Amino acid sequence: MKACLRCKYLTNMDKCPLCNSEVSENWRGLLIILDPINSEVARKIKVDIKGKYALNVK
Repeated sequence: MKACLRCKYLTNMDKCPLCNSEVSENWRGLLIILDPINSEVARKIKVDIKGKYALNVK
C-alpha cells in the first residue's frame, strides 16, 4: 500500500484518489476511520471520508 503525501489516505494507486496528490511507500502507523461524522479522532485530523490513513508519511 502507498500513502498520500498530502491527506495520508492509503491506496494501491499511483496517485491519491481523493486529492490527486503524489503517494509514497514510506509510511508508518495505521488509522482506520469507520464513521467520520461521529468520530472525534477524525475531527482532530480533519478527515471526512471513511477509509485507511497513515499516521506518518515520508
